[in-house]
Amino acid sequence: MVRTLEPGNLETKTITTQRVVHLPFAPPSVHPPITGVRGNKRWLITYYAFLLAMTVAGLVYGYIFSEAFFGSDKSPLVEAVMTALKLFWLIPLPYAFLNFYSYLRYPVFRRHTPPPITGSLRGRLYFRIVTRGTNPNLVANTVRCARHVLEATLSPDVWRIEVITDNPLPLDSPDGQVRVIVVPEDYQPPRGAKYKARALHYTLGASHARPYDWIVHLDEETCFDEETVRGMYAFAREEERAIAQGTQDFPAIGQGVILYGNRGIVNWLTTLADSIRVGDDYGRFRLQYEHGKAYFGMHGSYIVIHNSVERLIGFDHGPAGHITEDAYFALLAQSAGIRFKFVEGFMYERSPFSLSDFAKQRQRWFGGLWLCVLSPGIRLSEKIVLGTFMLLWTVSWLCILMVFVNLAYPTGTPVWLAMSGGVSFAYYVTLYMIGYLRTFGYEWRRSKAVFLLRLIAQIALIPVFSIMEAAGVFYGLFSPPKEFYIVQKELTAGL
Repeated sequence: MVRTLEPGNLETKTITTQRVVHLPFAPPSVHPPITGVRGNKRWLITYYAFLLAMTVAGLVYGYIFSEAFFGSDKSPLVEAVMTALKLFWLIPLPYAFLNFYSYLRYPVFRRHTPPPITGSLRGRLYFRIVTRGTNPNLVANTVRCARHVLEATLSPDVWRIEVITDNPLPLDSPDGQVRVIVVPEDYQPPRGAKYKARALHYTLGASHARPYDWIVHLDEETCFDEETVRGMYAFAREEERAIAQGTQDFPAIGQGVILYGNRGIVNWLTTLADSIRVGDDYGRFRLQYEHGKAYFGMHGSYIVIHNSVERLIGFDHGPAGHITEDAYFALLAQSAGIRFKFVEGFMYERSPFSLSDFAKQRQRWFGGLWLCVLSPGIRLSEKIVLGTFMLLWTVSWLCILMVFVNLAYPTGTPVWLAMSGGVSFAYYVTLYMIGYLRTFGYEWRRSKAVFLLRLIAQIALIPVFSIMEAAGVFYGLFSPPKEFYIVQKELTAGL
């Protein structure tokens, strides 16, 4: 492997932290750091008691609704067939256990506050926003938010903002801190990449970023705060130090957690449904990053990556890699020996505005990830975990179907099966609760009544959310995505 950072060759930039900025979409009380050993211990006891309570609740729930309390007068043949069909209830179990294990191993609410920004960083941070240019107000707002935070946090020579767009946008700044890169209409990558992958691949040559700079990938609506900048800066410094010391050949790729309920909510149903995405970030995604892997791929925003790594992998991988270009890139990077790490801090985005966009978003993910799994360009060893997950996701609707079948035509359920299904359901509920508590924890201080009412809605609507997710799977099965669908992100009146 070729090292792109030479030991002992770090340029010196003195960075001083300026005033702390908290933007309106991210109240300073949202994620208060846990301080004090005694308080930390009390919190851990409460946290693990919650996880234990969810486990016990699942076991008790399953036992109560088993044949121990609810027998059946159906014929043995009917009972045997229904019991066999109820095995579909175990489909979510591996996914649920994996996430729950991550919660146990890496406590969700115990956060390590990133250190103040001091010392030197060889590379500059390029915040790269990719857009088609059809949401000009939204992109302009994202640039303003990013610049506001960066000017208050970092020295001007340490950061730049790039807007990669298919359509020209008047966002270039006179001081050169913000630059718009327009992808030529006639640009065709050699292997035929389209959509976001095409724009990203073009930027590899059009950007002013040097090989040793860092790229932070953002979506059109992604915003962040000062603490997130400190987390990314600390990650970059640590990786540069590891390269300089010769302990690794390439800098790792970093990714953190994205929240969906802190920027003004358009649709409460889709926002609460997206709580599972936050729970997922703290579950299987954090678990893989803590082990240096990206078996499940990665998200397309909140990526902190060294430019040498981005150039090494590229984004021109043909049709298999341009529907979910993020996951395809991650699997190729993993195959090349690049490691991954979890980054402290949050970024803030919005959930889909409509149920139609929610389903189309899931359709793109479902179809795009299957393209990654089936692609001959990725080694089997790198995609076997994702492939297993996709198989379970493909048949996950059978679990939901059998819940309703059993309600309409109840039969006895063996104790072991009922308790296994009960634990699986309880851990699934835990995913949504973790996502809700992390996203809306600040509401507890504002209004306990509002917080609790929304929490009740979060749990009560889980069957609805399950149907919404299943609809996306059906959509992807019967109408595989043929293009990169972008959900509506900009309100008519602008943001």
